Amino acid sequence: MKGAPKARIELTALKSQWNIGEQVKGTIKFSSDEEFDVRQLIVQLSCVETVKQTELGIRIGLIPIQNVSSFNNVEIYRDCRVLFGAAHVPKGFAATYSYALNISVGARETLYGADHSVRWQLFAILDAENRPNIQTPIYEIQVARPQISQSPTIMKEVITREVVLIPCSYCSGLMPQTSLFCPNCGARRKA
Repeated sequence: MKGAPKARIELTALKSQWNIGEQVKGTIKFSSDEEFDVRQLIVQLSCVETVKQTELGIRIGLIPIQNVSSFNNVEIYRDCRVLFGAAHVPKGFAATYSYALNISVGARETLYGADHSVRWQLFAILDAENRPNIQTPIYEIQVARPQISQSPTIMKEVITREVVLIPCSYCSGLMPQTSLFCPNCGARRKA
């Protein structure tokens, strides 16, 4: 089997911080210095959760055995795009491909802790036919919950005025003190 193809893949992302529910977007540049066959070029976004697990030690006779700690890595999310499938790549080939990978709305945000972490990783792999694969470095991106912006609260001022009622001099019905005519009998108010 020959060694890895003389080719390069460069991965770039538009930014390093993304919100849950967004699409991670960027480009991959692929160039080749030799002729070879390719199965596919893929870009992958994955979320890996790492949890520290401690098993309690036991005592044999008078000799205690220490607690044993290990880290358990689990991939909890993955989105992968095939940028192109099986092809014959000529010497001097160069192309740039755009990608968009989804961050699920139910995904976890980035978390760093001594006993528990959630990391988002982005990388690309060129799967060569009967040759070792070429892979970009694994880039870590930050994923957070979107900030909820609150619209300003619009408050309206309500002014209340006290209306003083006075008796009409003609019909004795009540009328507002500011009225010129009685609403009951229509007579003009006496001064």
